[in-house]
Order: sequence, then C-alpha cells, then structure tokens
Amino acid sequence: MSSLTHAVGGIFQPILKFIAQIMAFFYAIIPSYPLSVALLTIVVMAALTPLTVKSTKNMAAMQALGPEMKKLQQKYKGPENRTLLNEEMMKLYKEHKVNPASGCLPMLLQMPFFFMLYSVIRGITNTVAKGATLPYTVTSSGIDSSHTSVCKAAVCADPRYISSTSSMFHDIVLAQGKLISGGIDFAAKLLTHQSQPWMYIPYAVLVIGAVGLQYLQMSRLNARNPQANQANPQAAMLQKYMPLIFGFIYLNVAAILNVYFIVSSAIRIGTQEVLFRRGIVPGPPAPAGAEGSKPRSAAANKDAGVETKERALPKPKAGPAKGQSGTGSTNKPSQEPDSGDAGKKHPRSKDKKERKAR
Repeated sequence: MSSLTHAVGGIFQPILKFIAQIMAFFYAIIPSYPLSVALLTIVVMAALTPLTVKSTKNMAAMQALGPEMKKLQQKYKGPENRTLLNEEMMKLYKEHKVNPASGCLPMLLQMPFFFMLYSVIRGITNTVAKGATLPYTVTSSGIDSSHTSVCKAAVCADPRYISSTSSMFHDIVLAQGKLISGGIDFAAKLLTHQSQPWMYIPYAVLVIGAVGLQYLQMSRLNARNPQANQANPQAAMLQKYMPLIFGFIYLNVAAILNVYFIVSSAIRIGTQEVLFRRGIVPGPPAPAGAEGSKPRSAAANKDAGVETKERALPKPKAGPAKGQSGTGSTNKPSQEPDSGDAGKKHPRSKDKKERKAR
C-alpha cells in the first residue's frame, strides 16, 4: 500500500510543485498567505470557467424540468410505482440532456484542486523534530541552501515544493513551519488549541463564511425557480445539507484552505449572476397559459377586461318563432305570459274587441 501511495504521489509531484511555485510567486509580490491563496484561486477558477458555465446551465435546465417532474410524481404515486417513476425520470433527464446530480456539481468541482492545495499546504509547512538533518543552514544573511545543518530546536521547518531562495521559504523557516499573516497562523485550524479564547474568532469566521457562501450560491439559483424544490424534494434536501457536510471538512483543515473555499464560492456566485443577467442561462419557464414571458400591454389588459365584462352579461333568451307559442302549439296562444309582461293586456285582445265593434 505504501509503495502504491508513493507511486501516486510521484505522479502528482510536478503538479504540486507547480501550484506551490505560483503561490510563492504571488507571495513575493504581496507577502500575505491568504492573499496569495486568493490570487491562486482566481487563476484556477479562470481555468475552470467553461466547467462552471456548463454546470450552471445544467442546474438551470434541471430546475426548468420541475413542473414535468411533479406531473410524473403525481402520475406514479405509491411505492409500487417507484421503479416505473425512476424509469420515467431517467427518460426525462435523457430527453432534455440534463444531469440529476448537477445541483451538487459546483461544490464537487472544488474537490480535485482542494486535495492538491491541501497537499501543497502540508508540504510547505512540513516540520522535522530535533536532531533531524535540514537541507539548509540559517545564517545572519538569510538561508543558505548550499549547506546542510542539524535541527537544534524542538521543531524545525523543512518546506517542500517551493524554492529555497523564495521569500516564502525564508519566512516559513523563520516561523518554524507556521503561516503567519496579520498575527494569525493560517496553517492552524479552528479545533487547534489557542492560548486565548478570542483567537478562535478568526478561524470561526472563515468556517462560517465558507458555509454561508455555499448556501448563498444555492439559494440564489433556487430563487429563480422555486417550483423545482417542490417537484424534486430529494435534490433540494441534498443541496441543503451538502454545505453542512463540507462544513465538517472546514473544521478539520488549515484556515488557509477555507480562504480557498470562500474565494471560489464568491467567484461562482458572481459568474452565476452574470450568466443570468445576460441571458446566457435562461430563467424559469413561464407559467402555464401565459403568452410568453412578456407582460401584456395596458390596451391588451383593457380589451381583456371588456371581453370579460361582455362574457359576464347574460345572453338574451330566444323567443318563439312566428306563428308558434312557447309551448310548441301552432293554434293556441300561450296561456302563461312572461313575467316581464305581467299586468299588461295581450295585444291580440285589442284586435278581438275591434272585430266585435264592427
């Protein structure tokens, strides 16, 4: 097992060294560990932009299928139809070319680089115990990497992946393997013992910020189509608890890694908003029966109101045909006049009186 781990580590060594060198380059410009990681994250997210756009489109398409999914759930109710429901769901996904796991894809995309950055942070903060041989010598003028020395302190730094001539290497050696910026050791984590209670606050802020931004990213997407959560409660539940699962990771990693999660989530939120505002990713579908997504004009609303009033008026009843009474007889007049003519004489009675007078 150890030989396999060593072989896999050997394959990724060039990538880890490349990432560490980029971080050391930014640190030489701005001597701050969180800022160097933030700039490194921007570079990585820029390279992952096509995947981010594709993932956002996939999530929006998945949400647009919410009403159709709800219809299938209503049609195939009960545990006896669960297999058939799953088959119809998969057909729907395949027809519209969407991935049902798209809701968690943005967070899962962070994991490969997270593991590499995690290995880099462990490498540059590597320490050895007293008596171990160091590949450098600390002199009054700086770090001399041409001579070896022996660690005389309880713990000595032995950074990996970065050049011994870099300023980052020099500062990590002097700090005995710590990443000190602004009085905070970004190589430590929230659960690391601190001498003062208030020293836990910066680490807690980083963890809360990382979890909160992931919730914000999902809520901004779900707010565009709330019907999706009603139609697919399983996916909504997974999206709800996924940041909490990641939160457990945030508690147990170096604070500098939480900086990566915060910056990457913020960039994804910004990218998502740009895609929606520019129409690159379509919004939620129009309600059933609506004529497109554009509102009707005032004239159209006025006409619709007139039409509604006209339909509300009762239609006049058709009277009997000429020569026919209301009862269908052709000879006898109707014996029951309409209620509207109550109290009035029938026009034929006047004709009869005129005939008698003659």
